[in-house]
Amino acid sequence: MALFSRSFDREKTLRQAEKHAQQGKLEAAIKDYELVARTDPRDVTIANILGDIYQRVNRTQEAAGRFAMVAEHYVRQQQLPQAIALYKKIIRLQPDQPEYSLALGNLHRKQGMVADAKQDYRNAAEAARRNGTRETLISALRELAKLDPGDGQVKRELAEVHLRSGQRTDAFEQFLAAGAALRRQQDWEGSLGAYDRALSIRPDSTSALGGYAETCIAAGQALLGCERIRQQISQTPNNLELAVVLGRAYLQGGELDAAEATFDRLFAIDQSRFEHCLEVAEACVQREAFDRAVHIVRSLLNLILDRGQKKRATAILRSILEHHPNHIPTIECLAQVYEQSGGKRKLASTLDLLSQAYLDAGREADAIRALEQAIRHQPSRKARQRLKALAGHKADDPAPAAAMSFPEGFESPSAAGYYDRMTAGATSPAGTTPSVERTETTSGEYSIALLDSLLVQNPELMQARLTLVERMVAAQPDVLETRLQLKDLYAEARRKTDAAREAMVLAQMYQARGDADKAAELQAEAISLDPNAALLPATPQPLPVAAPLPPAIPLSFEVPGGLANLLTGSRAAEPSGAGRLSDLLTLAQFQKLHGREWNRAARQGYPLTLCLAQLDFFASYPAAFRQPCLEVVAGLFDAQLAPVGGMAAYDPGEGFLVLIPDADAEQGRERAEHLCAAIQQKGIPHASSPHRVLTLSVAVTSDLPLFEGMPFDKFVSVLRDALAQVTTRGGNLVTVVPAAYRRP
Repeated sequence: MALFSRSFDREKTLRQAEKHAQQGKLEAAIKDYELVARTDPRDVTIANILGDIYQRVNRTQEAAGRFAMVAEHYVRQQQLPQAIALYKKIIRLQPDQPEYSLALGNLHRKQGMVADAKQDYRNAAEAARRNGTRETLISALRELAKLDPGDGQVKRELAEVHLRSGQRTDAFEQFLAAGAALRRQQDWEGSLGAYDRALSIRPDSTSALGGYAETCIAAGQALLGCERIRQQISQTPNNLELAVVLGRAYLQGGELDAAEATFDRLFAIDQSRFEHCLEVAEACVQREAFDRAVHIVRSLLNLILDRGQKKRATAILRSILEHHPNHIPTIECLAQVYEQSGGKRKLASTLDLLSQAYLDAGREADAIRALEQAIRHQPSRKARQRLKALAGHKADDPAPAAAMSFPEGFESPSAAGYYDRMTAGATSPAGTTPSVERTETTSGEYSIALLDSLLVQNPELMQARLTLVERMVAAQPDVLETRLQLKDLYAEARRKTDAAREAMVLAQMYQARGDADKAAELQAEAISLDPNAALLPATPQPLPVAAPLPPAIPLSFEVPGGLANLLTGSRAAEPSGAGRLSDLLTLAQFQKLHGREWNRAARQGYPLTLCLAQLDFFASYPAAFRQPCLEVVAGLFDAQLAPVGGMAAYDPGEGFLVLIPDADAEQGRERAEHLCAAIQQKGIPHASSPHRVLTLSVAVTSDLPLFEGMPFDKFVSVLRDALAQVTTRGGNLVTVVPAAYRRP
């Protein structure tokens, strides 16, 4: 039987309902209006009338339901002031229903009325506590925490509710956030209590133990925090990350000896963690224990250079010189760094500085020796004059033989012989390859020293010098120093195309020798000299080696286990299937989640942010190291998204997909930038990337759902197109895409 007969007359029923209402027959009017409402449930006018009549007969629950329907309609139409007015009316009728206060708080927040929104969320939380509705209480407390991130008590309560609901991961993250917030408020007892609760969930958490130690140090109880970490280490001795936390806790507490001993033991187990010893050196510099800092750097110098940490080591040494410019051990160590790394110009200037420091300390013999070494690496008239004045006599080079006539600067017998050999080499038949013996006796370093001396004495001989260097390169094309000199001479002579060609040749030679950084630098220089440098015929002659050189790969890959230690730390020993990557959603799961969250956002009226992220140049990343790399990146995604309730998925074809409920475009962009920064700061080597480390590109879009149902593929397609444009600009960028899809 049909609910309504075909003879139903809507207009007649409405007139009858209005008549009953005017006559005060409210129950009869309700029946008539309900009959009309069933024929068109979306008629908000009828719903509003029914709400008013329900209110008059004190049927408050039914009135609130009708008014809520009208308010949701106003939200969908973006008529927020009207919706706010209706929700206030509803709350007066039903003050114990927390969902209405929560909805009103969301509207006030969207209108920028932060104080009103906070009060609404507090009212919702209070009502939820009385009613025992945990889900609404969690939502209200989460919103309060967003509006007031420094309120540690709110975060603590939110964590407790999560724990009572069985949501242990969310509870753990909120306890950590509460501990940090309460520490900033100098509520030491509350902060330690929050970290204790976090440790009750994950006793071996380095984050919780580190936060606990930081609070103890701030409260003047450093030993208490260190003792807590030591107790956990005794229970889980194989967790090396706890040793890192303990060492850093000692550093923050000013216990340099204990910190150094801890990191020394860690280094003995895993040498890839030598950087923690450098943290001790940096702390020693701050305490002005300069000799101790230099000793640490010098003891690790070979490992520092092998692992590509020269910049950090030189930064430590230079920070000492800022405090103590004539600290001889520091300058000696700095010279050793440049000598082992091949930085001849910087070595020469450092040796010059060292000679002055020796002289100021009254060590004249050492000063002369350092200055002689500086001149050998980079001859200059000023340095020779200083050496002459310091030594108190002229250089004892013999005068040239009368029967021989060589260019000025090649007067000594050894130099004369060198000039003879180079001239013979330059005029040798084409295709002749210099012997190994000649290569050893005519080093590029010695030839450059002679030519520098020649130019210092006779600047007008620039063209002659250029011609001679061209002959040297023709005779010995594999001498890097000579080619570098030729490139610089071409640049000085404004022969930019020739300089660009030499730069491209050098780039290929350095790439073949495994120095990818220097190769990239030279390629950039070549393009700056001549935009068409890549098209120049610049193929260097093959190097005279018996076996092919290894491919150019990041330094960390050259040491067995180096990358695994860098990327995964103590997780390296886990089974291949373990890790954070397996915790992420699949693409199919993510699509279902997106549809569910979209419909929920459409019903409750909050925005939804979707991101697509891809690792830059990951197709060229070494295949053997992709899985551990993805494990680390997945862990960073988890750490960055957990505080904001975000969820992530990974698909080999698409990359990483991120969903952040109740976040607008600006909030999504900010979270994406945090992700990019976290991955770049991790410092995972990537030789094929122009950034030299692994980076991330992210496309972000946000929309306020106005209807249920969303074409997920269309959304992802828009993000994919935007991400392709970011990648062509070099990556490591975040782009915000307009709302991807709306129903007209």
